[in-house]
Amino acid sequence: MASLCLSLTASTIARNVELLERYRHLVDMVELRVDFLEPQEQFYVRRFPQLAGMPVILTVRRKSDGGHFSGGEAVRLVIMAKALAYADADHSKNFAYVDLENDLHVPSLQEAARTFGTRVIRSRHIMDGMPADINAVWRELTDNPLELPKLSVYSRSLQDTLDLLEFFRHRPRGEERVVSAMGDFGFSSRILTQLTGSRISYASALEAGMTISAPGQIDPRVLTDVYRFKQIQKDWQLFGILGGPAVCNSLSPLIHNSGFAELKIPAVYAPFPADSVECFMKLADFLPLQGVSVTVPYKEKVCSFLSSRSVEVESIGACNTMVRTDEGWAGYNTDAHGFRKALFDFYGTADWSDVKVSIIGAGGAARAVAHVLAGLGVRACVVNRNMHKAKQLAEKYGFSWSGLTERAVHLLEKHNDLIIQTTSVGMSGGAQGDPLEWYDFDGHEALFETIYNPLETPVMARARAAGCRAVNGLGMLKAQAAAQFALFTGQDFPDILPDFSAS
Repeated sequence: MASLCLSLTASTIARNVELLERYRHLVDMVELRVDFLEPQEQFYVRRFPQLAGMPVILTVRRKSDGGHFSGGEAVRLVIMAKALAYADADHSKNFAYVDLENDLHVPSLQEAARTFGTRVIRSRHIMDGMPADINAVWRELTDNPLELPKLSVYSRSLQDTLDLLEFFRHRPRGEERVVSAMGDFGFSSRILTQLTGSRISYASALEAGMTISAPGQIDPRVLTDVYRFKQIQKDWQLFGILGGPAVCNSLSPLIHNSGFAELKIPAVYAPFPADSVECFMKLADFLPLQGVSVTVPYKEKVCSFLSSRSVEVESIGACNTMVRTDEGWAGYNTDAHGFRKALFDFYGTADWSDVKVSIIGAGGAARAVAHVLAGLGVRACVVNRNMHKAKQLAEKYGFSWSGLTERAVHLLEKHNDLIIQTTSVGMSGGAQGDPLEWYDFDGHEALFETIYNPLETPVMARARAAGCRAVNGLGMLKAQAAAQFALFTGQDFPDILPDFSAS
């Protein structure tokens, strides 16, 4: 099992001690990132291990390796030497590790570390993707058997992460190493350390004013409380959610992992940001994933990979749930179920014949919305930036349609009892803005926003300021996720409600 290491990036030693006390019960060790300290603090790090009272990694990382240290190399060496040279015979008061880059070989520094029980982490940080000469890189890092090799690769694509995982799958199982894929595309590598055999997973305190020490790091509370990091075993089933970069902000992991924990199901659910659905499907087989939630922009694209499709997927033309079977991937759409339940909870009418509705967007979520509305006999229109997609969706159900032209304003004014916003504009981690900035609310409209993060989008705030009723997509999310959970596990989602306000 990997140790959880809190990377401390505060500007003062005192502030780092405060952070450590807050997270002490969650982590196994800490990394003191000296390169984040104020210059006057950098020469006084020697006492930190005693203050910490747990194993500490000493790191002074250069900017070229993704760190913050901008001083000369001679100054950096002096800082490390002062931290190690006057060590105590009681090794518990010394740094447990010192992180030295693969091109930094200073015999006197390394001898000081060995003398006082400080182990060298021999690291390489590659910021431009998976190297073509990965075998040569790893041979260099593992040249000294007394050192702990560490490789961090910034994944420019999901393929980089897949290549990294495949490389370490073939390494000896007992080999000591620290491995991570940095960035959004490598997010899962920080949770599923069993895939790389990494001895350490680094985390950062995601608090106001704090900076993460490397792209893609996760807060220790999230790793522990949401992903059950310290409980994950190699034989646990794996599930996940496929989407764009914004999927890292999804609440789906909180929902599904809470259900697994409550029912004591040995499984973990993680986000998988992807730039290619083809590459993701290879990764899904490599892991292997047993079930996948699908969100923007892949709900339509995954359909070609399905061996079977539910009636809803066939009708809607979009899939938000995939389940692995002996015959391949079975596809389902629980968005329609989730939207219908949330819509009735919000709008509260049993007679839809006189309700005039506008659908903003024409993607996977809009397809599910249109499917439900057509079944209710609603008069509706579809407005979308891509006119062809708007026309294609609207004509399937006999709705009116428009691109973002003057006609859109005219249509919306005739179909504005209920406005359903299905695009990703305004979503955390996605394109920011107001997808209806061209429309003026007059207060009688009801707005259903399918986005749930943030809890209030710019368009919701503007609608409420005009006197409109508005709701976000949390209700839809929970209802469709409960249906997904049943498909994944064969069990009903337990009667628990995750604390979304703390997410």
